[in-house]
Amino acid sequence: MTEILLAHQVDMATWRRELRHHVFAGTAPDRLVWSVLPESALFQTHPIALGGRADTTAQEQPLRLSRRVVELLLFAFQASDPQRFSLLYRLIFRIVHEGLDITTQPDDADLIQVEALADAVKAETLRFRTEFAAFFRNGGNGVWTDHPAHYVVEANATYCRARVAVAWSVETPYRRMQWNERQILFGPGTRTATEHQLSLWQPDGQGVWSGYPNSVIPPSHQDVAEAPTLDVLGAEAMNCHACALWQPASRTVFGEGPISARIMLVGEQPGDKEDLGGHPFVGPAGQVLDRALQEADIERPDVYVTNAVKHFRFVWRGTRRLHQKPEQENIDSCRMWLDAERRLIKPVLIVMMGVTAAQSLLRRPVTISRERSRLIPLDRGGQGLVTVHPSYLLRLPSEEDKAREYQRFVADLQLAKRFMDESAVPAEL
Repeated sequence: MTEILLAHQVDMATWRRELRHHVFAGTAPDRLVWSVLPESALFQTHPIALGGRADTTAQEQPLRLSRRVVELLLFAFQASDPQRFSLLYRLIFRIVHEGLDITTQPDDADLIQVEALADAVKAETLRFRTEFAAFFRNGGNGVWTDHPAHYVVEANATYCRARVAVAWSVETPYRRMQWNERQILFGPGTRTATEHQLSLWQPDGQGVWSGYPNSVIPPSHQDVAEAPTLDVLGAEAMNCHACALWQPASRTVFGEGPISARIMLVGEQPGDKEDLGGHPFVGPAGQVLDRALQEADIERPDVYVTNAVKHFRFVWRGTRRLHQKPEQENIDSCRMWLDAERRLIKPVLIVMMGVTAAQSLLRRPVTISRERSRLIPLDRGGQGLVTVHPSYLLRLPSEEDKAREYQRFVADLQLAKRFMDESAVPAEL
């Protein structure tokens, strides 16, 4: 019997290395015993010998598996079932040595068990992401405490960092995770850690914290269309790969505001500040918008603010990222998110700021000068109002032009305010 020691519950780097070695060596599944290093030994200064074979330097050929099998492995590996390491090894061993085909043998007992574990982890991942986002959206700051049913914390580090850009900590019985706005750190869980160990942190990407699963769940159109809440919708949006903009951007910048908002403000796309901070309209254009809303007697916390495109499209100029107008493909790909936001919020009025927002919602060519400052019935209910994007005001060459166009922008927002006041349902006595 060979005992293989993993550093922690999601130490996939060691498991993958041992998997390749023993599968190619033909080691039968019942000849391997998998175990996990105790937490007390993990968070200490001297290195621990991991794995189980003597030669850890030999180069081995890659183990080629289908994308479907790899996806199942990544999620099932996070399950709380202590037998998962043996189960997953046995499944791969049988694929390589016994010709198991998961596409033609869907009733295989091992495959069914692995699929059940993967599905359970996916469901727990969505719950974890939704509640994490809701905690900080509703004013939580600092430390979020959770009790996950599976080992999903590490695999959601990238998601959590993208969803909330400011510093935060996550505490669970088995693992703690911290983002200090520079790097992710991992610490022992609250269940077994001593007071001294609670002060110990290890950096992500180094030592045993390399190679763990990273959960990526690109949503389908059906997922988006059926999302029951804004928090679920926002969690799904973090893994949107519908167009190529997700690759260079830092994160998805989702809309913000109350579910009860009667006004929705739609811009073009996040800018540099929004991409870094994770919130819409927090850069220079956002400052112009805030001032104009105040002058129009509209409280920003009462409105829902979003963009037609949820990722920042830019081009590098030296060390600066300069805005690039999104292409039609980006607008079309992102429309499902805007449609879902409208479905959940049901705004009475949508203020379309700029050509991109107007064309996305009206689905036709738009000239701002011809369409602005008047109410337009929308095809899915409610009214629309076209105006300029706040960034347009920043690009005007003269102070005189800026002052004149700013007042026109405020006047459009005042029109929105009057419409909302006049359409408000009077309270019953």
